Amino acid sequence: MSKIVNPPVCIASAVRRTGTTLLQRLLSSASNALIYGENCANDFMTLANLLSDKEAFMLPTKYTRNEQLQSVLDGNVNEWIPDLMPDIDSYLSAYQKLVAALAENYGGFAEQKGRPVWGMKLPEWQAQNLRAVQNALPGTKVIYLHRNLEDCVRSARKMELIVDLEEVNRFCEIWKNYTLIAKGLLVGEDVMHLNYEDLIADPGHWISEIERFTGATNIDQSVLSKKVNTYSNDTKLIDEDNTYLTPADLTAVEQEIVGSYA
Repeated sequence: MSKIVNPPVCIASAVRRTGTTLLQRLLSSASNALIYGENCANDFMTLANLLSDKEAFMLPTKYTRNEQLQSVLDGNVNEWIPDLMPDIDSYLSAYQKLVAALAENYGGFAEQKGRPVWGMKLPEWQAQNLRAVQNALPGTKVIYLHRNLEDCVRSARKMELIVDLEEVNRFCEIWKNYTLIAKGLLVGEDVMHLNYEDLIADPGHWISEIERFTGATNIDQSVLSKKVNTYSNDTKLIDEDNTYLTPADLTAVEQEIVGSYA
């Protein structure tokens, strides 16, 4: 990756409706930061995962594959060679360049706009996939956002992301498992675990911590006062504020399910 482009800041969480968009809005309110959304993050995750998978598959057999290639180049074609590869280092380098090129596009554009702090946000971004990004782009920072499970479920129910008890169970299971894995795997100076409730309760302190961690400057704390959790043309906004859907109430059975995981 070009040295003029900083490594990204990745905002992630165990499930949707955790507040990743709020954190994206906060950071993008800084005069020197721009955080892209989920399409960009999905593209980047796909390439970083592909690079990680290729390295895991190819590196253990690198010398055998290169020897087979050299044998063919020397004229020996009377062998079984259905998986003939180019030089493995050059092959993997091509994937590394793909990741770097996408980072240069995202980061380069942000830098052109005077916002050298850049990143992406994606709920349900699994910890091992975030590690793949950090391996592909050393220096990548991760903010992993945690939120009370019941609040996540209430919001998801309102958005109709979960519509029955089976889906409530699955949502809670993902929240629990992804959270446990993230806390165990995502550690070190390039990782920040942030509780949504702490951010809301003490915004001054936590915004300062976010600025220190990311390098963003002059984050606009007033962003927290404007509740936004859907598009302005969402048909479910009838009789509600133009950017905010009040979370749904849970049934007794749903509350019992949530309580068994929290």
